[in-house]
Amino acid sequence: MAQSIDQDQIMINHPLDEYKNIYKSLHEKHVSEKLDSLILKSGVNVDANRLTVKDIKAKEKVKENLSRSISKKQGLKSFLIFLMILLVVAMIISIYQLTIDTQSIIYWSIIPASVILFVVFIFIIKSKLNPVIKSLKADKQIIVDKIKLLYDEAWAQMAPLNNSFYEGISQELFQQTIPLIKMDAMFDSKRLDYLVTKFGLDELEDYNRSTLYVQSGDLKGNPYYIAEDLVHKLGTKTYTGSITIHWTTTSTVNGRTVTNHHSQVLSASITKPYPYYTEQSYLVYGNDAAPDLIFSRQDSDAENMSEKQIDKHVNKSIKKLEKKSRKSLSQGTNYTVFGNSEFEVLFNAIDRNHEVQFRLLFTPLAQTELLELMKDKNIGFGDDFNFIKHKKINIVIPEQLSTIKLNMPTSYYSSYDIDDIIQKFKNYQNAYFKHIYFAFAPLLAIPLYQQTVTQEYIYKDLYDSYVSFFEHERIVNNMDINQFKHSESVTRNILKTSVSESKNAEDIIKVTAYGYKSIPRISYETRLGRDGRMHTIPIPWDEYIPVEKSSEVNVKVNIENKPLTHAERVKQIITDLKDKKIDTKDLFIMKNFVATILNDKKNDKIKETKGIK
Repeated sequence: MAQSIDQDQIMINHPLDEYKNIYKSLHEKHVSEKLDSLILKSGVNVDANRLTVKDIKAKEKVKENLSRSISKKQGLKSFLIFLMILLVVAMIISIYQLTIDTQSIIYWSIIPASVILFVVFIFIIKSKLNPVIKSLKADKQIIVDKIKLLYDEAWAQMAPLNNSFYEGISQELFQQTIPLIKMDAMFDSKRLDYLVTKFGLDELEDYNRSTLYVQSGDLKGNPYYIAEDLVHKLGTKTYTGSITIHWTTTSTVNGRTVTNHHSQVLSASITKPYPYYTEQSYLVYGNDAAPDLIFSRQDSDAENMSEKQIDKHVNKSIKKLEKKSRKSLSQGTNYTVFGNSEFEVLFNAIDRNHEVQFRLLFTPLAQTELLELMKDKNIGFGDDFNFIKHKKINIVIPEQLSTIKLNMPTSYYSSYDIDDIIQKFKNYQNAYFKHIYFAFAPLLAIPLYQQTVTQEYIYKDLYDSYVSFFEHERIVNNMDINQFKHSESVTRNILKTSVSESKNAEDIIKVTAYGYKSIPRISYETRLGRDGRMHTIPIPWDEYIPVEKSSEVNVKVNIENKPLTHAERVKQIITDLKDKKIDTKDLFIMKNFVATILNDKKNDKIKETKGIK
C-alpha cells in the first residue's frame, strides 16, 4: 500500500536543481491539466473554433490582397491624375508661348498631343480604373462583413471558456506544485499582527510607499508576504536655459575698416526639487532562525561573469576582506572571513553583526546552493537579488520580480482563438511560477529556515480591521485613481489608508492621496559673454507643491467557499445587494472584496506652506 506523503516533512534542499529536474515540468503538467479541465467544463468545441479561426485567417489574407490591389489601382489613378495636371500645365505654357511666337512647331504639336493624352487618361480612369476599384472595394466589403461574422462566431464559441477564468488561479496552481509554500486568500490583520508582534516587522507607516500588490502566506508556518510598492522619492532635476547673443567688431584689412559679426550661445542651468516614482517588488519573510543576526548584501551579477572572471574577482576581493578581518580582530569586533572565499566575496555580507549565527545559518550546504543560484546562467535568474536580514525579518529584493505583472487580470487570457488562449495561459502561469519560485530560492537554499518551525502564537480576540492595510492599499490602488487624487495633481499619487470603522465583515477606511501640483516658473541667471557684457538668461522650470485629498471607502470582505469567475462574483454581489440602493456601476469588485467610495466630496488640500522651492 502506498504511503501518503506528509507535506510538513517535505523540504527543498537544492532549489536550482529541483526546479530544473522536478518542479518546472511538474508545474507545466499541472497548468496543462488545469486548462484541460477548464476547457472540458466550459464545453467549448475546440475543433469547431479552430476551423472558424482558420477561415478568419484565410479571409484576412484575401482582404489584405484586395487592399493591396485597391492601393495599386488607386496609386495608378493618382499618377494618371498627376500626369493630366502636367498636361494642362503644358497646354497653358504652349498657348502662352504661341502668343509670343506663332510659328513654333514644338508648341503647336504639344497642344494636340496633350489633348489626346488627356482624353485617353480620362477614358482609362472612367472606363477601366474606376469600375475595377469599385468592384474591388465591393469585394473587400463583402469579405470584411464575413470576417466580422466569423469573429463574432469565434468569440461566441470561446465565451464559456473566457468566462471560466478566476482570480487566484495562479496562486492555486503554484501551491499545487509547491505545497510547502502556502498562499492566503487575503492578507488579514492576524497575519500582519503575527509578523509585527512575533517577528518584529516595523516601519509600516511609510508615507513614501503604497502597496500595488500583495500576497501573503506561510512557509512551514513561518509567515511571508510578497509585495509590489509604488515608491516616492523627492530628488532633483536640472533645468537649462540658453540665449544667443550677437555683437560686431571692426578691424582694419589692407587699410580698410571691416565690420565683423559674432554670435555666441550662453547657457545656464539650475537644480530644483522633483518628485520621482518607482515600483519595487520584494519578499518579506519571518523566521526565528538566527534571531540576533543583522546583515545586508547586494547582488553581485555573478551570472554575467565567466568562471575565470569570477576567480579573478574573488582573488582580488578576498585580500581586502582578509585585511578587514585582521583589523576587526585588533579592534575587538567579530568579523571573520569564511573559509569559502568564493561565497564570502559573492555573497558579500560583510556588515554582519553576529559571526556565530551567520555561520549557523550559512552552512556548507547553504553556501553551495546559494553559489549555484548566483552563478546560474540558464535555469533561473542568477544573482539578481539583494538580501537584508534584520533579526527575525528577512527581505529579499529580486530584480526579476519587477519584470512580471503579478496581478494579471483574468481578461488577459480572453480571446476568440483557442490556441491563443492556450498559449497565453500556459506562458503566464509557467512564468508566474518561475518568478515566484526564484524569489523564494535564496531562502529555500538555507536549510535552517525550513527546519525552524515557529511556536504557537496567541492571536488577539479583536483587531482594528478585518484585513491589513496592505490589502486596503492594494484595493484602492486598483481602483480608478481619478476618484482619489487631488484635482490639481499632475504626478502619480501615493495612496495611504487608515481604518475609520470595522464591523459586520466591512472595513470603512480613509484614503488619502498624496501628489503634487505643478506651477511653471522662470528663474534668471547671468553669464558673461565674449562681448564683454553680462547677460540675463531665463530658465523655465516647474515648482512642485504637495497636494492631498481624502476619501472614504467601504471594503466588504467576503470569503468564497469556492473560486468564482468574475461573472459569478458580480451575480452573487447583485443578489446580496438587492435590498440596498447601490448601483453596481459604483462598485469595485476584486477577489474576496467589494469596495465602494462613500463620498465624493472634494476634500482637496494644498500644502502651500510646505511647497518645495
